[in-house]
Amino acid sequence: MDRDVWIRGVMVLSILVLATLIFVTPSLIGRPPAELASLPLLIVGMPRNESYFLIYLSAAVQAYRYEEVRIFVTGSNPSSNATVAENETYGLHMLVPTQVPSNASVTIHTYLVDQAKNYFEYNVTVRAELDSGRTVMVFTFPDEKDNPTLEMKRYPPGEDLRWVIPQRGALG
Repeated sequence: MDRDVWIRGVMVLSILVLATLIFVTPSLIGRPPAELASLPLLIVGMPRNESYFLIYLSAAVQAYRYEEVRIFVTGSNPSSNATVAENETYGLHMLVPTQVPSNASVTIHTYLVDQAKNYFEYNVTVRAELDSGRTVMVFTFPDEKDNPTLEMKRYPPGEDLRWVIPQRGALG
């Protein structure tokens, strides 16, 4: 009985020591603890009435305050052209009018700078068309060098495009 108590006590103590080492080890070897990545996520969707594209740009994993966030939208329809920019923000969103079906496409350019002065940038083109009587959002990705003809289709509502914006470099 006395031996069982000792074994259980050593097991509890070893768990506490190991848990402490997990938190102390990074600072012992001279590195700060790793933070969750600040990778941004672009979401493009359409509401049930299919009258506009909803564009949302924010962090993919957790709330993260970016130094700068910009969304540029250009299209053949002048009412589609818009720019939204903010400094020291967690994310941005904008609504871009569209018609279904439409031959006009909208190009979305995203640009973000995180707190470590890394910048993230990407381009996506979207248009709305009818496919067998259903509205479909058709996305193309001009930045994909390996596959420039990459095309994705999403059927709204509910099938939004969710795309991680890659890091392109660091500022100064």
